[in-house]
Amino acid sequence: MNLCEKSEHILDSLIKAVKNAAINTFDANKSLFELTKTGEYPEQIVELAESFGMMIVKIEARELQLEQTLTELQNLHKKLLRELQKKQDVATELQKERNRLEDLVRQRRKELIKSNHKLQIEILSRKRIEEEREKLIFELTSALTRIKQLKRLLPICPLCKNIRDDKGYWNNLETYLQKHSNTEFSYGICRKCMKELYPDRYARLYGKIDH
Repeated sequence: MNLCEKSEHILDSLIKAVKNAAINTFDANKSLFELTKTGEYPEQIVELAESFGMMIVKIEARELQLEQTLTELQNLHKKLLRELQKKQDVATELQKERNRLEDLVRQRRKELIKSNHKLQIEILSRKRIEEEREKLIFELTSALTRIKQLKRLLPICPLCKNIRDDKGYWNNLETYLQKHSNTEFSYGICRKCMKELYPDRYARLYGKIDH
């Protein structure tokens, strides 16, 4: 094989390697490096082949990195879907519980209406029916009171004392109260904080500091 044929051979190998890289096939890259080690080709051709080979190696590494990133994104997407499904399941259960409570309230109201009707018809059993009605009212009132109490529960951080609002954001106590009420604040400093932060001023106002 003369020099021209050898040059054409290695160029054909380069073209094949580039085409293979375009379809994510990198096996031919190894044979390309082997051709440059034989010492049968001119130095410029060898350098060109090695440059192409290194370029294809970088492309292969980048493709591998992209595949890994894609896999990580797919796994993250699956995880997010699972979390979303969990939230949807919780929301479904909460809605079922709400429907059950609403049915219970409607049922109790019907019972009250029935009891009131019996009060008009059965005068002799008025006292007994009245007691039942009062009992039902007490139960409903207790249930509503508990619901109101639950609504008034504020999620508060035990460390920084910040309060979480209905949107899930954490606010300090002052911001939360100003947002949800007409409360306004004036500022001062208590003796304890003054003693810790401004001992000289504390001593002037309240006398000697005891250690």
